[in-house]
Amino acid sequence: MPGKPTFLLLLVISCLSNVQGANFKKPACYNYQQPGCPFHFEPVCGSNGVTYTNECVLCDTVRETRKKILIVKHGPC
Repeated sequence: MPGKPTFLLLLVISCLSNVQGANFKKPACYNYQQPGCPFHFEPVCGSNGVTYTNECVLCDTVRETRKKILIVKHGPC
């Protein structure tokens, strides 16, 4: 019977494999070239764990931070 450290290691590997296997979507930032975003509320969950008001706001964050943020799902995180 595996000990507690082995169990924790297997749990971490399982969680990481679920994250890596997820089908994240690349945001369509080419649709949001003008400054400012629409005020419609269509939340998206970013791969960084942050809920954005809409895809445009996520794209603004990508441009400002120069980090790759993908859409995990439509809706809050």
